[in-house]
Amino acid sequence: MKNYTAQYHKKHFVLNSENQQEIGRITDETRSFILHQCIEYQSQVYEIKNVGFMKNDVELSLAKRIIYFTDFGKDRIIKSGQDVRIYYFKIRRISTITEKGKVLAKIWRVKKWFKDPIFHIEADESVDDLLILLFLHYSTREFNGIDGGD
Repeated sequence: MKNYTAQYHKKHFVLNSENQQEIGRITDETRSFILHQCIEYQSQVYEIKNVGFMKNDVELSLAKRIIYFTDFGKDRIIKSGQDVRIYYFKIRRISTITEKGKVLAKIWRVKKWFKDPIFHIEADESVDDLLILLFLHYSTREFNGIDGGD
């Protein structure tokens, strides 16, 4: 298993490895009074775009090519391209990603009094870090209030 932590740092939400090496970050930028969100991972900037009915779904793209997208109605994340994969998620106190019934990743929040929360992530070795960053965004920030928190 791989273990991560994620926490807010200034205007970024940073994902760190077990030995505190930065894996990637989720950022918010305001351009022309419009909020743009993206994931910075391995020197690439992936755009996060809200789509679908009531903007409940998310597309993650690189140079106009969609890498992952969510299907909120069926609680799944789909990896597009030649190697299509379908992951199912549950957003609860401990949020999970599964594939074919196997739990691939778990995310949970640890409250710190008067501080921003820290999120802990356990993931199977096979899980792509970019998928973890997308699910971290989707389950903790995208829909504040349904992330299993109080």
